[in-house]
Amino acid sequence: MAAFFVSCNSSINPVDWVDATPKIAIQPYGDIQQAEIDSVAKAIEKMYPCDLYVYDHNPMPERAYTEIRYPRYRADTLVQILSEEVADTIDVIVGLTNKDISITKYKNSAGEIKEPTWQYVDFGIFGLGRVGGKACVVSSNRLHKNATDKQFYTRLCRIACHEVGHVMGLHHCPELHCLMNDANEKITTIDQSTGELCESCAAKISY
Repeated sequence: MAAFFVSCNSSINPVDWVDATPKIAIQPYGDIQQAEIDSVAKAIEKMYPCDLYVYDHNPMPERAYTEIRYPRYRADTLVQILSEEVADTIDVIVGLTNKDISITKYKNSAGEIKEPTWQYVDFGIFGLGRVGGKACVVSSNRLHKNATDKQFYTRLCRIACHEVGHVMGLHHCPELHCLMNDANEKITTIDQSTGELCESCAAKISY
């Protein structure tokens, strides 16, 4: 069974909102439940005061579909699609799906896949955000494991806010209980988080 983790990609420049209120949109995919959409929307609005929009459901993009290991969707492709399609008036777009998503995980900048290669060539994750970009994607597919309904929604909201944090310019944080701490392939890291940004991370969001 694949391990779970939250991932991020880096870009050169962090986001600077100046004095504007960021506009954040949620793009639901497929048949994801309204309760999941509503929970994520409320969590994002609470953590990142913003103008928030929820779009109509779109089908999962066929371009992101893969059967490298299992039938699922490539998270990096979903982020790219969202980045290409997002309106200029939107600062952050969050793709939200209940389908399994994956990436290739590398062990170094030379492009060597982490070992064992069979596992990391198409590695299942919770979410993916591009630091300083415009898009992230979050999957609820793996969050029911050993979880009550309350724990499921807590996980979902924390992961969504974590990925939005990346898009807003935050990198992973060394503070153990900070929302931006790297999950390091463990759902327990997310469960043990306070669900809040530490003072250092909160201070880096300049709006």
